Amino acid sequence: MKKSTLSLFVATLILVASTAFAAKMATVDIPEKPEMYATAPAALTPQQCAQCHTGAFNGLKTAGGKHRFDCQACHTVIHAYNPKKANYDEVMPKCASCHTDIHGPANKDCASCHNNPHTPRKVAMTQRLATTCATCHAEEKAELVKFPSKHTNVSCDRCHTSHGFKPSCFMCHKPHFKDQPIEACAKCHSVHKPKQVTYQGTDWNQTCASCHSKVAAKLFNSKARHSKVACASCHKAKHGYIPQCTECHKAPHPASILTRFPNCLGCHLDVHDLPSMK
Repeated sequence: MKKSTLSLFVATLILVASTAFAAKMATVDIPEKPEMYATAPAALTPQQCAQCHTGAFNGLKTAGGKHRFDCQACHTVIHAYNPKKANYDEVMPKCASCHTDIHGPANKDCASCHNNPHTPRKVAMTQRLATTCATCHAEEKAELVKFPSKHTNVSCDRCHTSHGFKPSCFMCHKPHFKDQPIEACAKCHSVHKPKQVTYQGTDWNQTCASCHSKVAAKLFNSKARHSKVACASCHKAKHGYIPQCTECHKAPHPASILTRFPNCLGCHLDVHDLPSMK
């Protein structure tokens, strides 16, 4: 066989083999639709983003706070991450693009507390955060220092296990009486100065009776008008306050009697068990 004939034969074999290979690769005949690429696409909506990024969407929905706006307001560059380029930090939005140093210049590493930008209102109570509470909550810190109690010696994260979490008093304390409503606690005790007992309202006689049981039993069994009066009506707004009779009873007797007996308790021996007046 001549050299030229051999070359032609080889070329023919290559062409046939290539055609056969190409036929195997093109197993599906998909018609071209260039009109689909004639118009630039519209920006994705948050609902469209959520079709893939369900976790981020649900986080924003439940705890997104002020971050609940269009995804692309932050993510100006999308689907551009390339592991070979290691450009994650480059394409991700930066907190400083919108936020100033709202917690002071010493707290610029936002992610140490707000570790998920899609749930910014969920802030873990880390040790670092627990030691800087007073930066924002100065009033509460001042109360703990000015009015020392066992709460003063407890770290903030003992009660506030996450930022913004307000625990139930019953997590640590037993109620004063069975079925006491949790609302009753704060009516007398301010959590950051609990020993400074004050009264808000006058409907907590059962709470008073839990400690002052003997006095309460005497008062509640009395037929005098004092038995119908709330404890806080006389003992005012501060625990331990002892009122004067004249705060309610201005001049119950003639001046001649009041001059001879200026001390009411000289005759009315027990304010919690006065003789009934018919």
